[in-house]
Amino acid sequence: MSTESASSPTRSSIHVTKRDDRSSYMLLIQLLTRPFRNHLGRPKKYHPKGSIELETPKSVLATCTATHRTVCDINVYDIVPKKPARTSRRIYYFGGGGWQSPPSPQHWQVCAKYAMEIPGTIVTLVSYPLAPNNPAPSAFPMLMRLYRIVMEKANELGEKVILAGDSSGGNIVLSLVLEALREDEKAATSETEQKRIPHPAAVLALCPSTDLTRNNPDIEKLAKFDPLLTPTFVRQTARAWHADWDPADRRVSPNNADISLLGRSGIKVHGITSGYDILSPDAIIFRDKLAEEGVQGEWLHWEKQMHCFSLTLPYGLLEAREAFAWIVSILKDV
Repeated sequence: MSTESASSPTRSSIHVTKRDDRSSYMLLIQLLTRPFRNHLGRPKKYHPKGSIELETPKSVLATCTATHRTVCDINVYDIVPKKPARTSRRIYYFGGGGWQSPPSPQHWQVCAKYAMEIPGTIVTLVSYPLAPNNPAPSAFPMLMRLYRIVMEKANELGEKVILAGDSSGGNIVLSLVLEALREDEKAATSETEQKRIPHPAAVLALCPSTDLTRNNPDIEKLAKFDPLLTPTFVRQTARAWHADWDPADRRVSPNNADISLLGRSGIKVHGITSGYDILSPDAIIFRDKLAEEGVQGEWLHWEKQMHCFSLTLPYGLLEAREAFAWIVSILKDV
């Protein structure tokens, strides 16, 4: 294991932990997965307009309760341990799935583990509207309304908020915060007024998709190593989400947003990137931009790991367990 600061020989605001080990179990999973990578994780069907209701897996209900409610016509599920405790922190989690698939059982189980392992925390799983029937031009304004409402409520309750997501969900949480900050800077009449507007204390982006143009030449270079994603698939999912918007639009490609807003607002951005993930080159560009703008954050880069490897936690893989422990240690300090 090694640690370093991103993109600068001097001490950086972004601290990167690097690992390059791989267990034999993970290698086996990657070898078994690769022949099916054109089929794994693909949407089984297209979902209707609006936010769909979800069914809580029984495995989650064994340790936690999951309370369903709606906010701005979007279904959300508050996951808390069955043993009651005072809460002061909330994680809003947006699961990945190419913007087209609802949260998987693994998403539910990992969210339940967060609720169990991070004291005083409610984990709220968000069922955001799914493409292609709910592309960004229609879904993003709905999610911005959701963002404003939940942040106002958290401010009233004195809750610290973390917006978290993996893959496409990581794209959404980064885009929402950056766009909200841009709107606030434009509308506020003074810096004092702008600082009074509530925002999350931190963002957690796990293997996020940060540039929907998919023009990075390193995508093709890494394709032969990626056991899960293909260039064709990530371009198709990007098109399904951005639809009539330019793929370079800041609201769907966080790499093109004004990242300095995060630094000026004091919002920390933490994340994970994987060495065998064709989305990682663009995510690393985003991470380096965070460092350039003085945004505080902890990042883990793990070579020889596949996209969203931390979601294999329910299967007991060593790397997932250690990545989960790393995430928990970071979020406990928020």
